[in-house]
Amino acid sequence: MLSDQAIYRRYQIKMAEFAKPADISLIGHSLFDMWSNLPTGTPQLAGKSVANLGLSGVSTRQYLDVIVKPQRIQQLGKFVFLFLGVNDICKEEAYSPAQVMRWLNEIITYLRSLSPTSHYFLLEATPVNQINTVTNAQIHTLNTYLKQHCPSDVTYVETQKAFCDPQGELDLRLCTDGLHFNAQGYQVLKTLLEHYIKNTPTQK
Repeated sequence: MLSDQAIYRRYQIKMAEFAKPADISLIGHSLFDMWSNLPTGTPQLAGKSVANLGLSGVSTRQYLDVIVKPQRIQQLGKFVFLFLGVNDICKEEAYSPAQVMRWLNEIITYLRSLSPTSHYFLLEATPVNQINTVTNAQIHTLNTYLKQHCPSDVTYVETQKAFCDPQGELDLRLCTDGLHFNAQGYQVLKTLLEHYIKNTPTQK
């Protein structure tokens, strides 16, 4: 599992992305970060520009300690998607669903102080398929807690139905290794996020 220093080094590689003004900010782990590895890079969403602030391997605690507390994020788009939590299950000694929510609340509090008029979304953890670091039962427990305790001014984005096969595992047609998305998986993610972007009222 990646150390805090490794997460910081990944941030250093992506500093230009963190400094880029954009309509949409993606804050999360590898499932956001690796979107940029597609041949065409992270796409626009609903015709809007995107800053991909994802960091592969990061836990919620690490994103808070390495990125948020040192104020490495200085600007946000009008739409902010958070995709964090699953890595905490296998790498954080202090892990519990309640602890993840506390870390998320600290992150959201800072982001709101930076951009109080942005729209905030929390994605539930997507399923996996036969990997040895986390189970879908653990993911379900985390998601249930996050959904029940998601702040009222943050939109909770359900992902399971979009990515599950009939057995409740990550659909192998959408991934490369039982965890990370392929191009088809990212198309599903794009459609999901665009639904929320297009259906969120914005002030003119």
